[in-house]
Amino acid sequence: MKRFPLITLVFLAFACRQPASVEQFIAAPGPYAFALDLSDSTAVWDISLFSRVDALDAPAELALDVTWTAPSEAVFTETVYLLLQAGTSFFSHEACVPYRSGVAPSERGVWALTVTPVEPPTGLRGVGVVTKRQ
Repeated sequence: MKRFPLITLVFLAFACRQPASVEQFIAAPGPYAFALDLSDSTAVWDISLFSRVDALDAPAELALDVTWTAPSEAVFTETVYLLLQAGTSFFSHEACVPYRSGVAPSERGVWALTVTPVEPPTGLRGVGVVTKRQ
């Protein structure tokens, strides 16, 4: 009976760990602004983007302007394309694709990631980001 508090503390210590991945989703119409905590200097991250379009005439790909803002306010931009695949129904199209792998920023902290669809298609349900710690 005296070991019960010790065992409980051990289980609580493991339960309080940071999750291996964080998924964020923002429903349409946006803005799609995400805060990514890349503070840990011992970790690297894999980042994936996902989206869904519910429309019969959905485009084959979704063009996204991606803007990274560093904790020091430095800004980096690029355009990426998500290939939409058939989804759960005949009019649903989905994408969940790796965006960056092994991200180890030289500047640690909370980064702002803003995703803007270039030409948002009818039926866009939103945009999401998965950050997986390695």
